Amino acid sequence: MGMLFRGTAAAVAFLVTAGPAAADAVAPAGGWSVVHDDHRDSYDAVTVTPGGAVWVAGTRRSGGSTGTESLLLKGGRSTFKRVTGPGFRVKRLTSASDTRVWAFGASRYARWDGKRWQVKRWPYGRVDRANSIGKNLWVIENSNTFPSAGKAGWKARSTLRRLVGSVWHKVPTPIVVKGLDAAWAAGSVRGRAALAHWTGKVWRTVPIPAIPSAHAGQISELTDVALDGETGRVMAVGWVAWPCGGAKHPFCGETLLLSGYLNHFTFEVHDEAGIQPHAQAEPDGRGGAWIVYDAKGGGSRFLHIGVDSVEPGAFPAPPKQKPSVRDLAIQPESGSLWAVGAAPSGRDGVIWAKRP
Repeated sequence: MGMLFRGTAAAVAFLVTAGPAAADAVAPAGGWSVVHDDHRDSYDAVTVTPGGAVWVAGTRRSGGSTGTESLLLKGGRSTFKRVTGPGFRVKRLTSASDTRVWAFGASRYARWDGKRWQVKRWPYGRVDRANSIGKNLWVIENSNTFPSAGKAGWKARSTLRRLVGSVWHKVPTPIVVKGLDAAWAAGSVRGRAALAHWTGKVWRTVPIPAIPSAHAGQISELTDVALDGETGRVMAVGWVAWPCGGAKHPFCGETLLLSGYLNHFTFEVHDEAGIQPHAQAEPDGRGGAWIVYDAKGGGSRFLHIGVDSVEPGAFPAPPKQKPSVRDLAIQPESGSLWAVGAAPSGRDGVIWAKRP
């Protein structure tokens, strides 16, 4: 646990009571392996259908030139083949079934119906997250992140949209939403980490413990959330930051973890990871969650939230490479997870897998 909560543990314990016990079986930390890498590629997005089809979107260098072309791969286990894309560069992917795969680009989006892509115009903002959850298709657009160097007066922002029939509706939310899973949303309200829950008609704020203000000017936010479907355990990742006066690094901060159940949540922080505005969370299918973030020395690391502990680890990499994870996805009801990314150069695309 980091410096933030020293001397405040009693206050946190007072705010939070014990929740229901999580599942007995927990996936061990580690176990990730590189299943595919290609020095020509760069991978940006991944989705896994309930049937096990893994879709990966990115770019590939065009022959011997310096240009790139859009790339879409489909596979599973360790075999991936290039498939026909929707005709634009895909930035985000999500899926609800083998015949309901959604792809989002800068000005168009498309749905795979099992035979062909149905392409439509996207007249809205930049798509940062896309989630197909049950009958709901959600998009988080134009969300900002806390700058690594810090910025006075920073204010969280995003827009949430939902597809109803063939029309995208802007949905009002009581928090600034940065991440979604099932009926849960993670984000912030006026500079403080916050959660919200979808009732089927509206989003409502969910009470969570207040983070002790150990530093003047302290702000916080949750960037993503993961739900364990069997136990109902909610796990989220975010950050807490405060001005620290340095010329090169005016803000200091730590990674923030939340876990628990409705009305029974607790926080802890990890100072070794620092501020992680892009951290992602996915359930592990066994009562816990995987948290993925960028390591300070390059590449990506993870925190695995178990029932009673949080275990750290690093993603494996091909020789002489330090690729970072750019997207993470789980195969529903299987516990099989997939991650994609690339090296800082934008080349050396890598696909990782974690199987139960």
